[in-house]
Amino acid sequence: MTHSRRFEVKIPIPLNRLSEVLVWLRSHPALFKCQHAPRYVNSLYLDTADLGRFEENLSGISHRRKVRIRWYQELTVADRATLEFKHREAGKGYKVSFPTSLPLSQPDFSWHRVLQTCYRTLDENGRQLWGSELNPVLICRYQREYFCSADGHIRATLDREMQVFDQRYQRRANLSKARSLGDYVLLELKADETFETQLSDIISSCPLRPSRHSKYVNGIRNLFFG
Repeated sequence: MTHSRRFEVKIPIPLNRLSEVLVWLRSHPALFKCQHAPRYVNSLYLDTADLGRFEENLSGISHRRKVRIRWYQELTVADRATLEFKHREAGKGYKVSFPTSLPLSQPDFSWHRVLQTCYRTLDENGRQLWGSELNPVLICRYQREYFCSADGHIRATLDREMQVFDQRYQRRANLSKARSLGDYVLLELKADETFETQLSDIISSCPLRPSRHSKYVNGIRNLFFG
């Protein structure tokens, strides 16, 4: 199976620098324009019993992955969701995705039963990919704005209002008690590996420098130590 690999560069923006970065993005010669209307993104992150995926991301090893179920807009409506296996190798990433559903409003909802149902609906390839990451850890929710360069080669997103909902040790989904990930906005610049040089040129002109950033890692840190 072949996958399109892409670079994702993340730049956390303190609120007191946000106007400066927005001016840079909107006036850049790449002619970034809004791709479509902003929307809320919801991601349920799954992990092994010993948080193996968290440890991989924390250590920064070159080959690591995340397992999540993503849906958009209303937090409580996940009938049309996507199970994603997000792999990262030597700075480049790719995703393998499967359609799925989370009946969050069911009166007798339980994470164990719902995730087992999701698992059984997958084909053999999907089950092998999922492995043992069957433990719901947290839901991350934020509002995302989408931009794209005029030539379509570079995409940019701005994530605001980032918060997490702890799902550990709970039978039902926690959709009401959230914790903020902090007062900042996250800029992500993304490009297919073919356009690495163009992406590098754009990053070099940004007023702020990229840094390692994981919403999942930051979410766990916030829940454990915040």
